[in-house]
Amino acid sequence: MPTAFTKLPSQSSNGWIVQLIRGNPDCAAFYEWIHTELKRTIKNWPPKITKLTTGRKGNLGEFLSYRVVRASGLHGRDSGYTVALMGALTPLQDGAPTGLDTTIVHLDPGGDVSKDCLYIMEVKTTGTITLTYATALVADYEKLLGKAAVAGSLGQRCNWLQAYLREVHEFSDDKIERVGNLFMPEAKDCKNIKLLPTLVHDRNAGDTKAVEALDDVATKIEEQGWNKQTIEPWSIAIKKLTECLVHLSNNGSSMP
Repeated sequence: MPTAFTKLPSQSSNGWIVQLIRGNPDCAAFYEWIHTELKRTIKNWPPKITKLTTGRKGNLGEFLSYRVVRASGLHGRDSGYTVALMGALTPLQDGAPTGLDTTIVHLDPGGDVSKDCLYIMEVKTTGTITLTYATALVADYEKLLGKAAVAGSLGQRCNWLQAYLREVHEFSDDKIERVGNLFMPEAKDCKNIKLLPTLVHDRNAGDTKAVEALDDVATKIEEQGWNKQTIEPWSIAIKKLTECLVHLSNNGSSMP
């Protein structure tokens, strides 16, 4: 894990373990690391902006979240990890693509299928101090149940994922079958799926408020039928988030 941020667990009042990702030694160091990662992705910078569109804010939040989760260890073909991304691939685009924000497939290199896992990270990004937008994460995971619309259900997402892995990553039939086995029609039966509801927010909201907001999110996701052990909320925070995202969009190398 890079020294630019720490990832520390914090237990909520209801027993949820919320991962707190914070700048190390400070937000300025975290910002500079994010900018370095962004420069590796963006080669043709768009015109400078003075305010964020909702789509770009979401895409930057997904980009930041993916780079953090990647640096935290959920990465590496030799270790069995393969990713499928949406907005994280187009962080400076104003429109937000549809689909699961970040999907990470882990197939145990040793062939132990009990260790296979599908990580589903949905991300919400907010610059407000209230953090009420966190509740939108609940609806993202509810869509996977397929009760409102089949199109966004986990089964349909897995169909897309398997096709993507076969065509783009050239997965073998055996690996495709292992990925398919991670999906179960009922949420309670999805033992090898890990949900990572993630809130990217302004650190000035405070850690206590972030833990409380994600405690509420995790509790409501569990009420949908998911097993408690499959839910791991993440809080990624940096001071002056909105200003930072605008500054990143303009290729600013140091924190505003």
